[in-house]
Amino acid sequence: MNDKYYSLIDGEPMISLDGMALLMDLPADTVRAKWQRQGGPDAGSLKVPEPWVKRGRRVRKEVAAALGYEPSLKESIDYLAAKAAP
Repeated sequence: MNDKYYSLIDGEPMISLDGMALLMDLPADTVRAKWQRQGGPDAGSLKVPEPWVKRGRRVRKEVAAALGYEPSLKESIDYLAAKAAP
């Protein structure tokens, strides 16, 4: 498990802001700043802008093409984290 990008709660991955950034190919600071502007922890969740959604779709397609199948969210994060590792 990659604690920086998600944690498992009742067996389901809960994505961190770093994980969201990874899935949308964005700098983590950009995602954090947007979350803070939307109210941070008090907001409950992040309202994702449409351009970011499009980026996420592109990343999902790239990961699926690289792996040869449609991966789960956890598998996608693990793949992207390994790819981003120095």
